[in-house]
Amino acid sequence: MTKNDLEEYQRRTQLIAAYQAELDGGMETADSVTGSMHEHPYVERHVTIRGLDIKRAQCLQQRIYELSEQCTRVEAFIAGVEDEHMRALLYWHYIQGLSWPKVRRALRIRNLTADYLRKKTNMFLKCY
Repeated sequence: MTKNDLEEYQRRTQLIAAYQAELDGGMETADSVTGSMHEHPYVERHVTIRGLDIKRAQCLQQRIYELSEQCTRVEAFIAGVEDEHMRALLYWHYIQGLSWPKVRRALRIRNLTADYLRKKTNMFLKCY
């Protein structure tokens, strides 16, 4: 697991929500064609065709699946960290998206600076 994978977690969850909203909104598409009868009188008519954009829906579903898999790997990595303190730091910063000062406040850490927490986490992630 790389630091970049962890940092992309929030963006991936936002993309999943956006793609899901697009799917939920309906994948309707429309087009128009021009045609006429085969025999006389050749009267030109415009016909509107409406339907579901199945290819786009499948593409979005595939992308949601891929992003969900990546998010699941990040969550599994964080859940597998043995050090409870480090696991909490990773969870609050990368999963919840809190800044380091807010992580410090959320965990009620008074004797360590937010910068120290960031550096400690970066050192931990260099091992992976």
